[in-house]
Amino acid sequence: MKKENNYAGGLSNYIVSKEKKEVIFYLHNPYPDCLEIPDIVKQRFPRDYKSIVVNSLDEFKKYGGKV
Repeated sequence: MKKENNYAGGLSNYIVSKEKKEVIFYLHNPYPDCLEIPDIVKQRFPRDYKSIVVNSLDEFKKYGGKV
């Protein structure tokens, strides 16, 4: 997995897994920022990528994320 350092529409804590075609976002308080995620993923990633939102730092770290 590769952590993207780009600032995606105000959401800076995310990981891109090219192997699984997933974008994992860490949001401590998911609402209302989570509403932006589908548009961000559509704009920045191929159509077959899906998004995952986690609000647990431990879970985010399981994906290899660093905050």
